[in-house]
Amino acid sequence: MNTIETVSSDDDPIPESLITQISHRAMATDFVVMLPAPAADAINIAVETLETLDSIESDLTIYQPGSEISRINREAADRPVRVSRRTFALLKRSLFWSERTGGAFDITAGPLIEAWGFTRRRGRKPSRDEIIAAAGLVGYQKVSLDSEADAVSFRVAGMSINLGAIGKGAALDCLARQLKSAGVKDFLIHGGNSSMIAAGDQSPGSDLGWAVGLAHPTKPQRRLAGLWLRNSALSTSGSGKQFFHHRGRRYGHVIDPRTGYPAGDLLSLTVLMPGAADADACSTGLFVVGSAAIQSLVERATAEARDVDSWATSPMILASSGHRQDDVDVETIGSIRWIDPPKKSTMEERV
Repeated sequence: MNTIETVSSDDDPIPESLITQISHRAMATDFVVMLPAPAADAINIAVETLETLDSIESDLTIYQPGSEISRINREAADRPVRVSRRTFALLKRSLFWSERTGGAFDITAGPLIEAWGFTRRRGRKPSRDEIIAAAGLVGYQKVSLDSEADAVSFRVAGMSINLGAIGKGAALDCLARQLKSAGVKDFLIHGGNSSMIAAGDQSPGSDLGWAVGLAHPTKPQRRLAGLWLRNSALSTSGSGKQFFHHRGRRYGHVIDPRTGYPAGDLLSLTVLMPGAADADACSTGLFVVGSAAIQSLVERATAEARDVDSWATSPMILASSGHRQDDVDVETIGSIRWIDPPKKSTMEERV
């Protein structure tokens, strides 16, 4: 079901700026297409485009027994499972990001997330034996793709895949392509605010783009900063919303597939890239490897000036704990077009 409303934009610094919002519930979140008002001709296109989310979800979800991903998880250890071109392309892209991040991003990490209780949103500290057992079912290298047959197989029985860390971004990319092909050139789409893609220049008389806000990583009701987003995608990864404490230690929900334990020394990591699926995977993988590894990747990519590593110098916003409770230190990589930079933080920029 779609919801349509016209509202003023709190993030837009231009007074009395109006936008039209069309929303559709899918993948356990609200996908929203935002159009500059008046945009009557584009509303019907946006409504029809959002309705395609149902078919995308029916292919990618693990919560419907008939989905392609559910069928893979049931059968791929016994025989190759043929899937649609769209699903196969996404699986192939997922393994690409697993290789690029050295396994820090891994769509087979579900058993570890389950062991830590985060799939049920009831975090728990598993035993070492439980972690070892779950880790035996994890590893992108154990997934085989047959490009000629568009088929998937597992090398280990009991494995499973979950596209939660890239599927939403892929859906946003699909929506953006459909809108552009139908002639809608100026829009902002988001799927729960942590992942969004923007095109065109909604700001009247300007090519700055769309004004978007970044939430505080541990106090999501607070605004950390605002920036302009145009013809690019943004994804934020972090553990500020899902975590638990055990014996005085905080455990976040982002698990390092390589170690089996919660990962990252950052509160959040925001990445800007041309596509939302790539931004989703990249922000997850780099959040897992942590700030020191990110710095090393950026320095190596900059020194070698290699196109293959250009993703490592995409604009990024790294948020880490400050000296006082709820204070955030922010470091940026690349050029960020701020509307209002973080106020209560130590901000450094590295280009």
